[in-house]
Amino acid sequence: MSEQALEEVVKKLILSNVNDVKMVDVFEDILTSYQVLNGILTPVKNDTLSNYLESCKNVLQPDYLSNYVGMFSIPKLESALKAGKDKLELNYKNFNGKWFKLTTTLVSLNGKKIICAVSENVSLNEEQDVKNNDSYSGLMSNLSDAMLKIHNVFGIDSSKIKDLKSVEEYVNSVLLSLTSKYPELKEKLLKSAKSISGMAYDTLLIVDDDLLTRNMIKKIFDGEYKIAMASNGKEAIEYLKANENKGAHESADNVLGIFLDLTMPVMDGFAVLEYLSKNNYLSRIPVIIISGDYEKETKARVYNYNIADMLEKPFDFQVVKHRISNFINLYKSSNSLTNLISDQNSELKDLVIPFVYAYEYDYEENIKRIKEYVSILATQVMEDYPEYNLTAEKIEKIKEASKYYDIGFYSIPRKILNKKTALNEDELKKIKEYPLFGSKMIKYVLSLMSDMEFKDYALNIVKYYHENYDGTGYPSGIKAEKIPLEAQITAVCIMYNNVFKKAGTNPRDVIISKSNKMFNPKIVESFKKVSEDFPKVSS
Repeated sequence: MSEQALEEVVKKLILSNVNDVKMVDVFEDILTSYQVLNGILTPVKNDTLSNYLESCKNVLQPDYLSNYVGMFSIPKLESALKAGKDKLELNYKNFNGKWFKLTTTLVSLNGKKIICAVSENVSLNEEQDVKNNDSYSGLMSNLSDAMLKIHNVFGIDSSKIKDLKSVEEYVNSVLLSLTSKYPELKEKLLKSAKSISGMAYDTLLIVDDDLLTRNMIKKIFDGEYKIAMASNGKEAIEYLKANENKGAHESADNVLGIFLDLTMPVMDGFAVLEYLSKNNYLSRIPVIIISGDYEKETKARVYNYNIADMLEKPFDFQVVKHRISNFINLYKSSNSLTNLISDQNSELKDLVIPFVYAYEYDYEENIKRIKEYVSILATQVMEDYPEYNLTAEKIEKIKEASKYYDIGFYSIPRKILNKKTALNEDELKKIKEYPLFGSKMIKYVLSLMSDMEFKDYALNIVKYYHENYDGTGYPSGIKAEKIPLEAQITAVCIMYNNVFKKAGTNPRDVIISKSNKMFNPKIVESFKKVSEDFPKVSS
C-alpha cells in the first residue's frame, strides 16, 4: 500500500493526534509499523504480529492487555462491519500511566484482508475510561475489592463467629453486588458461591421406598455427612434439580454419593440412572445400587450405566461404610484430575476459538445450506430405515454438528492449495490428513461441553465424511457400516452442495452414480425421495 493510500485510510479513521500506525497481515503473521515524522507517515519496522503482541505484556497494564489483543481479530472486525461499525476503538493505559486510544479497521490490499491499527495519545481520567471504554474496564478493581472483602471475613477467628449464617450472607452480598454490575458473571458466580460461602454441605443421598433401609444407612453415616432421603425416583430427581439450581443466597448440598434402590413406586431406579447418565452425574459421583434383585440380566443392565457398586440386601454396616468412603476418595481424586484437564482445555479453547470464528465466517453460506440438507435427508433416512435408530432429537444434533465438517481444511498449507501442477505424494498425504487435524480442533472447541452425543456426532462428521462406502476414502480407509451414519448422511449433502455450485452439472445424477462406491446405497435411495426439496434450500 502506498503512503498516500495509507494516509487516506488513517484520515477516514478521524484521528487527530496519531502516535503510530500498524498494518497487519494476520494470516502471514506480518506487522509493519509506521510513525508520523515531520507530518509524514514513515515505515520504521517490520515484525511478526506474534512478537508484537508478546511484547505488549511489557508495555500495557494487565487490565487492558486482553482487550487490546482482541482488537487484532479479523472475525471481530468483520462482525463489527456487519453491525454497521467501520472500526473498533479501545482506550488503554501503559505502565507509565499514559492514556492512548487504539483504533482498528479492515482494509483490502491485493485481495488480502489487512488490519490497519492506529494509536493516538489521549487525555483521560479513570472515570472517563469507565464511561468510554469496554464495559469490563472497572471489573478488575471491583473484583479485587470483592476478593479482599471475602479474604478479610474468612480471616476472622472462627471461635469468635457466633453466627456462621451472617458470614454466608455477607459473602453473598459481596458476590451479588458484582453480578448486578456485571451480569455476565452471574451464572459462574451462582454455581461457585456455595463453596465460597462455606455453606455447601457434604451429603449422601439415599433413594429407597423402604423406610427401614433408609434409616439403617442414615445411622451408619450420621454425624459424618448430611443425609438426604427420597422414597422414590421422582423425589430423588426433584431433589437433585432443586439443589443444582440453588443460587448464591442459598445453602446447598454437595452430594458426594448416592445409594439407589431399583424397585420403587412412582419412578424406579433405572429411570433415575437414565437421568443421572444424561446429566453427567455418573462420572462425578459414585452411585451404589442397593437391591435384592441380583439376576444376571439386571446386573448387566445396571453396570452398563457405569455405577460404582451393587450391594445386596441385607448388608453389612462396616462394608457399606468402607466402600462408600473408598469410592468418595477415588471420585474426588478423579474429579480433581478432570478439572485440571478442563482448565488446560479451556486455555486451548481460547486459542482456537478465533480460528473457529474465521472458519464459520468463511463457510457461512455453505454451512447454512448443508445443515438444511442434512435435516431433510436424515429425516427421510429415519422414516426409511428404523434400524438406524434415528430420532428427531438426534437429527437436530447431527444437523448442528455438521457445521464443523471442513474445519480442518485450514491446516493445508497455502502453497499446496495454490499449486498449478500435479501434487506429489507428500502433498497428497498432507491433504488426506486434514480431517485428523479438524477432529483435534473440535476436541478442543467442544472440550467443556457436557453433551457427549453432540460431541461424538461432530467428531465423526469432521473425521470421517471423506471415507467412501467401498473403503477407498481417507483418512482411515474404513468402509460400509463402519463409517458413522452421521458422516455418511453429511457426505451426501456436502457432495450435493459442491456439485450444485458447478454450472451445467446435475448434482442428483452425480450422487446416484456414486451409490455403493462413495455412498451407502440406502442413503442414496432416501436421497432420491427428497432430492426435489434440496434446490429449494439453495434458492
